Formats: sequence, C-alpha cells, structure tokens
Amino acid sequence: MSTKADQCNGVDLGLNDDPRVFMQFGSIIHIEIVFIQMIALTLIKMSLIVRPIEQDDAEVCGKIGYEAHKAISSSHGYPCEQPSEEFGIGLIKMLLGNQNSWGVLAERQGGILGSIFLHRFPPSPVAVIGPLTVHPSAEGGVGRKLMDAVLTQAHKQNHDQIRLVQSPSHIRSFVLYTKCGFVLREPLFLMQGQPLKHRNINIDTRDADVRLVRDDNDISMCTRLCKSSYGFSREMELRQAKDQGVATMVERDGVITGYAAGIGILCYAVAKSNEDLKMLIANASAILGSGFFVPARNHEIIKWLLESGFHIGWPANLMTNGPYQEPLTSFLPSLAY
Repeated sequence: MSTKADQCNGVDLGLNDDPRVFMQFGSIIHIEIVFIQMIALTLIKMSLIVRPIEQDDAEVCGKIGYEAHKAISSSHGYPCEQPSEEFGIGLIKMLLGNQNSWGVLAERQGGILGSIFLHRFPPSPVAVIGPLTVHPSAEGGVGRKLMDAVLTQAHKQNHDQIRLVQSPSHIRSFVLYTKCGFVLREPLFLMQGQPLKHRNINIDTRDADVRLVRDDNDISMCTRLCKSSYGFSREMELRQAKDQGVATMVERDGVITGYAAGIGILCYAVAKSNEDLKMLIANASAILGSGFFVPARNHEIIKWLLESGFHIGWPANLMTNGPYQEPLTSFLPSLAY
C-alpha cells in the first residue's frame, strides 16, 4: 500500500509498491544534471574568443606567462623559467616585434586568459610553438583553443613539421600536446654553469681549430653539415648568430666537423662527434641566457659537463607533430627545437 506521502494531487505514485520506479527517477535526475553541465561547458567554450595579440596586450600576457611558469616550477622545487614579470613582459614584446613570429590570445568577457606563439625559421621547414601560457586559474579548454588556432595557422603556412619544448613536470600540458598529435622525441636537460673557456679541460684538440664563423663560405659549409644531420637547413639562426659574433665552428684538416650558433638556451649546435661538441662548448666565451639544452640520452656529454662543474637546471621534452628525422650526429637543441 502506498502512503499519502506517495501521492501528488490525488495521483498515486506507487514508489513503495515498486522500488524500480524510484531508481528510474534517480536516473532521470542524474541525466538532467549531466545535461546541464554539458550546456554550461558549451556556453563557457562559446564565450571564449581567440584574437591576435596587440602591443597593448603585452603587459597582461607577460604577467600571465610569469604566473603560469611560477606555479609549475614552485610546485616542483626548481627555478622558474621566467624569473620575473618584467622578463615575461619583455619576452612578449620581443616576439611581437619579430616578423617571423605570430601570436594570439584567448579572452573571455574581456579578460585575457592566456596566449601562444608560432615561429618560422626560413628556409627551415619546421614551425615552432611556444610559449603557450594559460593563467593558473583559467578553466574551460583555453589551452586547447589556443593550440587549435596555432596548428591551423601552421598548416596555412604549409608547415607539416611542427615542434615544441615541453616541461615534463606539467602533466596537463603533456596530455594536451599528446591529444593534439605531438610525440615525445627527445628528453632534455638544461645545463647551467660558467663558461669553460680558458680553463684546463680534458678534451681532444689534436688537428682541430675552433674559430668564429666569418663569411658566406663558412655558412655554406656549416649548412651542409646541418643538412647531413637534421635533413634541412637552419641557416637563418646561424646567420643571426654570426652577426652577433657568437657563431663558432670546428675545423679538422680543412673539414668542418661541427658548429654552434652560440651556446645558450636559444642556440643550437651540430657536430660529427661528441669530441667536436665538447670543443664548441669549451670554447664558448659566454653561456647565453639561463643555460643550454643537452639531450639526456647523451650520457658522455652530460657526464663531462657535470664533471666540469655544470649542474642540471631543469628537465624538458622535445615533442614533434608531423614528419621527424632524428639527428644523425651529435647535437644541442635550442629552446625552439
């Protein structure tokens, strides 16, 4: 028998007579809650706007970049990749002034939530993403929205090789990049320390000479070595390093066996052997930026640097989307790729 409590406007609900009816009501309520949540998430995403970054946005985007990096680094106990708000703001302004960089931001109801950049290095076929920064409190698929925008732009520019350097301690970004088609190719360590030049370092210097890259002939020889290792040219970066007076090369019996477009976080190097790579590092008069990346799998170079007084600053991952040829010789990647 049902009670009066089971009746509504004279209609017998019969809940006590058949418990399955109560279960059905519970299922309906659960479905309604899920449906409401889906609608709310859809509205959040619909209100998210992606637009080009302007100079007036640099301060806010720079501060968000700093806050995002600080939140990750402090939670894992290593130094922040962006040491200050001023650094973050300066980085955004520098990228906005680079004709080979393209940036967009995401905002909701007029509030900026994050930003991302895409970079070209002609004649290299590779496009590079970074930095992608989202405010730690932001929700609602901001990172994915920014990634979709930059991948679309890369394909418009006919780039099928896209790369980025990821912080392995940030699991959410690794998941995002993996869902966007990126593959982890090379674990890296940022090595930090004082220049080794003028110090008594044990390396093989027989029949070898390290000197500055001076002219187009040097660049041509270095580019041939780069193509034999990477499969493509990184001439633009090499020319920039030459103009700054930081590009060096190793020559053995008239043959170029290695070169570096500087030694630093935004620099790269290619060498036929680890001994050539050591010579380039040991002859650098300065470490440009906060350090330089070394492939973690290159045990010989990592061990040599640690024994020479360097230490590991933080780990990173080189990730790629599209065709990828693993370098065929010793190399140092940049923060870009």
